[in-house]
Amino acid sequence: MKRITFISIVFYSLFTCSCNSTTDSKYVKKVALNQETIAVGIYKATGYEFPNVKYIAEAINIDGGIVYVTLTDADVLKTKLENIDVIIFPGMKNGQHIDKFDDEIADILKKFISKKGKGAIGICNGCGILSSSQNCQSLGLVNVELVKDLLPDFNAGLVNLKLTDAGKSIFPDLKDYESLYVDFNNGSQIKLLDTISEIEVLAEVSGNNGNFPLIITSKSEKGKIAILNANPEVTPGMRWMIPRLVRWSINKEFVWYDKNVFRPELFREQVNLNDELNAKLNDLLLKLDNGKKDEIIEAMDELQQIYPWIATEKIRSLLIEKNDDIKLRAAKYLVDAEYTLAIKDIEKLIKAERSKKVKAQLIAYQVELENMLEQN
Repeated sequence: MKRITFISIVFYSLFTCSCNSTTDSKYVKKVALNQETIAVGIYKATGYEFPNVKYIAEAINIDGGIVYVTLTDADVLKTKLENIDVIIFPGMKNGQHIDKFDDEIADILKKFISKKGKGAIGICNGCGILSSSQNCQSLGLVNVELVKDLLPDFNAGLVNLKLTDAGKSIFPDLKDYESLYVDFNNGSQIKLLDTISEIEVLAEVSGNNGNFPLIITSKSEKGKIAILNANPEVTPGMRWMIPRLVRWSINKEFVWYDKNVFRPELFREQVNLNDELNAKLNDLLLKLDNGKKDEIIEAMDELQQIYPWIATEKIRSLLIEKNDDIKLRAAKYLVDAEYTLAIKDIEKLIKAERSKKVKAQLIAYQVELENMLEQN
């Protein structure tokens, strides 16, 4: 739970009961807000799957000046986004797209961004909501569409992100880095529909048909919009890009994050999760289940070297292993991957641990993870 002095968020739960079902509707009300605190709503449209919401939330938690809440359709209709400063449209499960928008919700979202001058961020196929795409229900606020297969030989993994001058103005801390890598899932890609809109390309990636946009920004009347066809929220060393864009979208002063989360030099080459590499990763994951102690530790070492985020959830489960070496290596792996979701897991381990030596090391790992949160 974030410790915010000047903001309190009150959750109301309304329960409507019948003999057959229970409806649970939650919404958030911001009671007090000081000048430096930013409230973000992560929108989860009803009927769709959003696998990265918890990771977006953890990336937001890096910045002590930002709080978040998840918003359902019912929340948007009830609150009219009255107490939200920035809305994030997270990526949906592969192949999904919004095929129907409630007219009232669409109107609330458009007014929130264009008339009230609030911020909006779309991530991966979630950015289709903001675009002019014809293959999904959209608000038509940014004159781009989503097209397929600009990287036909690349399924997913880490791609080389090339910042433009516009990108360096928002991420000046990256201007001296030649090679930057970010998680990328080769779904729909951003295609600019004209050259006269207020669209700026912040970062590009190279494909078979030349360079194409990976991160762009735009304006919609009073509002500012960022669209990311990448997932910095699951890229160790680059997760801080999410709170930075939150601040940019509502003209808040940038803050600088500590070296425990600002690690742009962490990856030094592209990682293409093709069939061959996926087969290797699957073998390593099987070793985590079935291997002996040394094999499990070696598998963790190799997984971390290839791309640590791939196995974080699996390795999180190894924290409860009886073997101390496996347990501690799993905890270190999660620290190195910036997996702050594991803080509570480690807290439970510390309470149950009898070995003073193991407990001391777990406490150290817990502190390392906690220090990644609420910076600024």
